[in-house]
Amino acid sequence: MKSNLFVSKEAIAKEIATKLNSIEGLPVVWNQSGSIKYLIIDNFLPESVAYELFMSFPSNDNMTLRQGTQEKKYISAEFPPDSSLVENCLYAFQEQPVIDCISKICQIPDLQGDPELYAGGISSMVEGCFLNPHIDNSHDRFQKKYRRLNLLYYVSADWDSDAEGSLQLWPNGLKGEPITIPSKFNRLVIMATDKKSIHSVSKISRQSESRRLCISNYYFSITSPSNNSYYHSTSFYGFPGEILKNCSLRLSSITRTIIKSLTGDFFGVVLSKGHFRRNKL
Repeated sequence: MKSNLFVSKEAIAKEIATKLNSIEGLPVVWNQSGSIKYLIIDNFLPESVAYELFMSFPSNDNMTLRQGTQEKKYISAEFPPDSSLVENCLYAFQEQPVIDCISKICQIPDLQGDPELYAGGISSMVEGCFLNPHIDNSHDRFQKKYRRLNLLYYVSADWDSDAEGSLQLWPNGLKGEPITIPSKFNRLVIMATDKKSIHSVSKISRQSESRRLCISNYYFSITSPSNNSYYHSTSFYGFPGEILKNCSLRLSSITRTIIKSLTGDFFGVVLSKGHFRRNKL
């Protein structure tokens, strides 16, 4: 049964800012987290709101299956009427008070949101879903701002796996061991996105009716995280042991980077006019 609870994006943004401001030492934890900086904040929103988000999440039938060699997941940036709470939560992360809090925590003075949801949205993962190791597209669709942070908020109240469907960070590359972050209910993960931030989602192989549900947002800045100019398209790799797949994915990534660096993100511009662009803010 879908929930009828209504909480505005402004109210959710206030809850987010209150939570972030209540935790001492987050900038220190962020700076000491390693070469791929990240934060984990559990019990993020009031449990009643988090549970209602779970109940309100669109079904997979109302989402788009993105399936290829490098990934399988259901995604969307559009919402049916009974999922307005999820939409409000997604856009709450784009409210300026929230961005200001995270700017201070991660020490990025010129941090900016992504109100068009060029990269953000919601996702659902079930049996057979995965996301190969990759680094995110370095820029916004106009290639003017650097992608700096990925915010992943998990709202699967019935998800109990500590291994499958987990976020994996690869600070030492794919020859090292990943940092595994389970997709725990009501958990927010903030991670840096730069040219070294390789991450993935481990494959879900178990048969279960539960879904791994995530609300995703990205933030950008004019300044480069390395203080040097660079550009790359989303670049995928094979998991350790996937030798042939890795070669294929690397060739595809290099080709797309060359094309997009010459032409710009033409398809992103087209999609933004017909799909991503919203007038809610």
